This record gives sequence, structure tokens and C-alpha cells, in this order.
Amino acid sequence: MTVTSPPSGSPVPRRPRTRRLLATLATLALALGIAAPATAAAAAEATPSPSASASPATLAAAPAANGILRSGDSLSVVATLSAGSTGTTSTPVALSLGRGALTDDAALQRWLSGDATGVSVQQVATGTVDATSSGSQTTTTLSVPATDASLAGLAAGVYPVQVTAAGLSATSVIVVPADTGAQTPIALVVPITAAPMTRGLLTANELAELTAVDGALSAQLDAVDGTGATLAVDPAIPAAIRVLGSAAPPTAVAWLQRLLGLPNDRFALQFGDSDIASQLRAGLSGPLAPTSLQTYMSAADFTQPAPAVSAASTPDPSPASTPGQPTYPSTAALLDIGTSTPNVYWPATGSAGSDTVAALGALGSADDPAHVLVASTSVAGGARQAAAAVGGVSTPVYDAEVSRALADAAGQNDATFRGASLAAAQGYLALARATTGAQPVLAVLDRGTDRSRVSLRATLGLIATAPGFAGSRLAAVASAPASEITLTDPVVDDARVGDVGALLDDEQVIDRFATILDQPELLTGRERAEVLQVTNISWTGDAARQAVSDHRDATRTTLDSVGILSSDFRLVSSSAPLRPWVRNDLPWPVTVVLSVRPDDARLRVQPRTTVDAQASANTRVEVPVEARIANGEVSVDLQLFSPTGEPIGQPQAVDVEVRAEWESIGLIVIIVLVVAFLSLGVVRTVARRRRAAAAPPDAAEPPLDGVGNKDPDADGRGAADPEDDEHIDPEQETRP
Repeated sequence: MTVTSPPSGSPVPRRPRTRRLLATLATLALALGIAAPATAAAAAEATPSPSASASPATLAAAPAANGILRSGDSLSVVATLSAGSTGTTSTPVALSLGRGALTDDAALQRWLSGDATGVSVQQVATGTVDATSSGSQTTTTLSVPATDASLAGLAAGVYPVQVTAAGLSATSVIVVPADTGAQTPIALVVPITAAPMTRGLLTANELAELTAVDGALSAQLDAVDGTGATLAVDPAIPAAIRVLGSAAPPTAVAWLQRLLGLPNDRFALQFGDSDIASQLRAGLSGPLAPTSLQTYMSAADFTQPAPAVSAASTPDPSPASTPGQPTYPSTAALLDIGTSTPNVYWPATGSAGSDTVAALGALGSADDPAHVLVASTSVAGGARQAAAAVGGVSTPVYDAEVSRALADAAGQNDATFRGASLAAAQGYLALARATTGAQPVLAVLDRGTDRSRVSLRATLGLIATAPGFAGSRLAAVASAPASEITLTDPVVDDARVGDVGALLDDEQVIDRFATILDQPELLTGRERAEVLQVTNISWTGDAARQAVSDHRDATRTTLDSVGILSSDFRLVSSSAPLRPWVRNDLPWPVTVVLSVRPDDARLRVQPRTTVDAQASANTRVEVPVEARIANGEVSVDLQLFSPTGEPIGQPQAVDVEVRAEWESIGLIVIIVLVVAFLSLGVVRTVARRRRAAAAPPDAAEPPLDGVGNKDPDADGRGAADPEDDEHIDPEQETRP
């Protein structure tokens, strides 16, 4: 293409005015279109994004020496300010002390909850808390010298302490002990338990973690070692170690041996620390117990003495009947926790009423009476005497307030918060001693998880060093002269009771289903262990409901693990096998009976066939079937049963297309064809022979191979006369 430029000096052509205006408007619109998104983006950036919810700052106060202040001691209180989502600047802090003692548990509880009604305090020390950045904390110590007038003349008792800073307030107490009078016996019960779970037993990996140097179970033994605490042991933990035999982790074996070697008194909790009260309310006459743990044991781990089993004190497993065969320990040997007090029951706090105590009391004997631990909050009138009885049944009463403060302290990893809880426990102990006098006091460290070794040792150390108290044991409290008490109505978890009832119903179904096994306890024992675990006391609220729901789903899966696989079938002969499959998803072989029932007399079947189905496999079954001379479709119902007659799996129906005459028709057709061919051959043979007989003697027969018969005179010689043969001399015979 040729481009021609205008001649130099020629005028520049101008666009019409309308076209220039439209171009200007288009340019302006384009500019506005580009600028608008940029403006919107700028506006969006200028708008602050919503921030996360602000967390407030907190203040904690912990008196030194767990709140004990003896005459001549200075008062020291540690204050910790934890900044929330916003940091704090350097802040003044003040310590105040009340001169009037708190007289009872109710007053102490109100004060610790922040209710200062009726309590008067005065400032005794001031200080400063350094600036604290967001998410951090700063600690300072406020001290009052022993010579300060505010500490002079304080009589024995529990006194309120308050720390204020940055508009926040933290309350605590100090205890001025009474050094006179007889010491009060105090016993402490400490649980040895693992976190709640839905499996029947802990796995080897879980045991290795829990019994490691920094494991939770190791921390529990470290805390009770050297103390007089009575141990409440979950027997599922020793059982989990022993069922592993020679495969048990070395740290777990060492932990078990250490547990059995401790001199502490002990008693066994329910397996899995199951909820006793809910079981009784669900209609049981006594608490559930494990039936068998065989399913958790492997033969390879018990062909030689296993260290985990040899750690059991009693009883010894029975010897193997055949050399080289595995030697399994008994259930009692697996559950053994060492020398223990039998028939001791510890229901969940607040769950035991008079009916529960009566039912458990009936399980005792004259030599081993039952003892049921109840909280002081369950006693009518608030009596806190530890040695008590309900309807003649020993019911040691543990101080609920002391126990709650101890549990709070054991669960705190922060030193200041833990110190505040320990001071509160010291205050409740002082009030308990003032109330009960020389009578013993019982406390429990209630169930809990995620307790550090430091927190547990500090909590148990408080009981050992509490002024005015002397260590005792649960057995001594239970054997002391008891006072008859009355229990208030218990707190009933109707949902939990309903869950227990549903689990028991499912267990009965599993018991019937397990008859397909040569060893039903492999399945029934596992089911019982898991039922006990999912009803653990520590399962509460929505977590408890979910644990039960998950287990029931697993139970339904187990019940559906054995079934029939089949399809429609065509029967083309008078007798042929029906060949369905038996599906077995269980890890053990099963024996079932296949029931086959046709809905029509045209089909005759073997009604029952015993099937030995392999583990985790599908097994082919051949059921003899005989059809009568008839056509049509026959519906056949298939159902599996256990050898005891229990239905297994879902019934199935298959359609069998009967074509029984096809075989007869085929045979008849073949016979007819054979007879026809044979007859045709006979007819042809007879006809040929008749033709041959009817033909003249000299008639030329048809050539057989295209060549005619040779004329006997064709060589020029006539036929020999038979009579001439008689005159021939044999010696004159010409020899070739």
C-alpha cells in the first residue's frame, strides 16, 4: 500500500465539531472508568479491617508459703499482671489486708469469687508493675515487714488479701495457723488414670508416650512417690501393658513395676473409670466389669515369659498345656494393681444418692465391707465429718471445697495462679480443722488431665505440710467410728443414663452375634471394654454424647461385618448348585448356617448349609438345588444364622429362573438325531444288499474306481476245465 503525504504547506484538515465533541466525551468516560476502581480500592484500603475480639488483661495474686503466715513472719504476695490484646504501661499496684477473719466456707467462697460484701480491707503495701506488651505478663512482689502494725495481733484464722492494679482486682487469703491442740488426721485420695478414650485399651504407642520420662502417667507416680496418698488406680492401665506381653514398651513395663512397688494404699477404680451411678440407674444390680481381654493379646507375644506379665503380683498365669504354645494370663492377672482394698467405690462427685450407696453396699461382705466415697456437698446439712455411714454402709465423706481447690491447683501451669489455688486450699483446710476438731479430714484430687509434674508435686506437698494436720490413710478414715448421715438428692444426668441403657442393649445384640465365633469372648470382651471406656466419668457434655454415638456406629458396623453377597441365578438343568458368597469383614474366621427357602415348590433346595467363612475374606458357598419339570421364576430367601440360631446380617432374596425341561428336551433331541442317523444307515445298507441280490450273475457291476472288470479270456486263454486238473502230474508242473 502507498501512503501519500499532503504537500508541504497545505492546510491540516479539521474534524467536524460533532466528531470532536464525541471524542472528548469518550476520552473523559474512559478516564473516569479507570479512576473509579482505583478510588474504590483506595477507599477499601482506608477502611480498617475488623479486628479480632479483644482479650482483657488479668491480675493474679499468690501469697508466699502457700498462704501460711506465722507470727513473726513478713507477708509477701506475688502479683502477676497478664496483658490482653492491648499492652499496659507501668502501673501502680496496691496490696490490702483484712483484719477480720473469714469464718466459714461460704464467706471464703464469696470472697474468692470477688464478692467483698461484709469484708473490710486496708492498704498495707504498694508497688509498681512494669509496662507489659500484648500477650505478655509482668510479675512483682509486694511485701509487708513482720514489724508492721497491720500484722500485729492477728489471731489464728483465715484473712482476706486483695491486690489491685490498672482497675483490676485479685483476691486471695492468708492463714494464721493455730499451733496448739491435737493434730487433725488428713487423708488424700489421688487417681492414677489416663485421659478418656473410646477404645478398650491404650495402644503400645500411647503407653510409650504416657510412661516416658515426661509422660503424664510418669508425672502421676512422681507426685505420689514418697507421700501417704491413697491411690485410686484404673485397672485398664496395667491391663493395657500386660496384654502386649513381650511387645510392651520397656518404659511401660518399668512404670508398672514401679506402681506395684509403691508402698501406698490403693484401691481399684472401675475399668476405664466408668460411671457407677449411671450404670445402677440404668437397671444394673452392680457395676460392670471386664469379661475378657483375649482379643487384645497376640500369640507371638506370649510364647515365652513376658516382662509385663511377670510384673503382676497375683495370680500367676496357668502354664501352657503344650510346649511351644502361648501362655495367656487370666483376666484377674491382667487387671491386678497390687495389694489393694476391695469393694471401694468412688462415684462421680454429686452423683451418688442413698439408692446408689445401698446398691453398692450390698456388694460388700462381712470380711470386706463396701466403702462408697461421697462429697460433702452431697450431705444434708453440709456436715463434713469424714467417717460417716448411710444406712449402715460406710461412706467416707471428702471435703468438696478442699478437693476443688486442690484440683484447680493441680491443673495450673502458671506459678502465680497455682499459688492462689494452693492458698485457697490452705484456707479451706484451716476452716475444716476448726469445724471438725480431732475428727479426720478426707480430701481427693479429683480426676483430671494435662497436669504437670510440678503442679502435682506442689499440690500433694501442700497436704503433707499443712499446719495442724497429720498424714493418714483412707483405710483409717473408713474404719473410724462413723456417724450416720443423710444424703441429698443426687445430680442425675438423664442423658448419660439413657446412653448406658442403649449401650447395654447393643451389648446384648453383640453377645448373640458373637456366637458365630469359636471364641465369642474375642468380640464380647472387646465390646464390654469399650462400653466401660465410653462411660468414663471424665466424658461430659457434648463430648460424652459424641463418644457414645461413635461407639454405637462402630457396633452397627460390627453387626454388618458378616453378610451375603449374591445375585439372580438361572437354573438350566434339573440339578445345579446355587453359589452365593458369605462376606466376613471380621479379623477372625466365623461359622454360620446359610438358610435357603424358595417360595415355590418347583424348586427343591438344601434348606441349611453350614459355612466356615475365612477371616477378612469372601467365601463361596454351594447349595444343592433340584428343579422339577416346570418353568418360571422362583424367589429364594437367603438368611445367615449363627450355630445357636441367631440371625446374622440382613436377609436377601434372589430370583432363580427355572428352565429345568431344557435338559430333557436336549437329551430327547440328541436321541432322536442318533436314532435317525442309525436308521438311515441301516436302510441304505439293506437297500444296497437287495440291489446286489436282484442283479444277474454276469451283469457288470459298476466300476469301483473308474476301471471295468477284467475279462478272464482277455489274455487269449480259455477257462480251464476242472477235470483236467486231475491228470496233471505234480512233478510236471512248471515252476516259475
